[in-house]
Amino acid sequence: MSLFTVDRKKCNHDAHCVNECPLGIIAWDERSGEPFPVDGAEQLCINCGHCVAVCPQGALSLAAMPLGECPELPENWRLSPAQVNGLLKGRRSIRTYREQEIGRAVLAELIDTARYAPSGINRQPLSWAVISGSEKVRKAAELVIEWMKGLIAEASPLANSLHMEAMVGAWENGKDRICRAAPHLVIAYGIKDDMLAGQAGTIALTYLDLSAAGSGLGACWAGYVTMAVNAYAPLKEYAGLRKRHSCCGAMLLGYPAYAYRCIPARNPARITWK
Repeated sequence: MSLFTVDRKKCNHDAHCVNECPLGIIAWDERSGEPFPVDGAEQLCINCGHCVAVCPQGALSLAAMPLGECPELPENWRLSPAQVNGLLKGRRSIRTYREQEIGRAVLAELIDTARYAPSGINRQPLSWAVISGSEKVRKAAELVIEWMKGLIAEASPLANSLHMEAMVGAWENGKDRICRAAPHLVIAYGIKDDMLAGQAGTIALTYLDLSAAGSGLGACWAGYVTMAVNAYAPLKEYAGLRKRHSCCGAMLLGYPAYAYRCIPARNPARITWK
């Protein structure tokens, strides 16, 4: 089966697909006036869908990506610069949550959006683990505390540099500084030996964070959880990951307990112009 097909009645011969292919595996046939896959294209194609997305006439269809699976963008899909800046500068790391849980359908939709995040050579290497319910999330936090106590007992430099004694002390005083009593904990993970998974996880979780903010929800990166999942077998098992897996990042989710009025100041950008 050919890598792609072209509807001759729709093709306007603009060669956008040729020019936009990231790997240069689409060529132009001057005689027929149509694009065609170069030798070996089937093995090189990463199914990124650029050729499908860029065709203004909808004339090209990838064998692995039928046009029916690629909804058209609405004309007004772009946000204004002010809206983008407002979302990026206005989102906050939410550390205080209402008790209300987010519906599973909403969580699934957020993760569905996050899976569209870019990944190296379109590997899409991530899987997701979702822990829902304050008691279940608290159990995850408890396992992180166990891990911290072990490092403190060993006089680990990591424990000192990350103020783990303070985290444990807060826990013992009834304050959860690990998962913040969030109703949901989302973990992005990949295969441990996949060098591209970590970066993909960071980008996808950023998508998740911004999608949550745009939906009126709150999110916060759970750095201690990320470290502990990869270092402490009981937590890794509790999260449903196997030995071959590596946590690429973890995020707390829930409904914010408070609204925010302004945008806090940040340090000026340090830029070197050349």
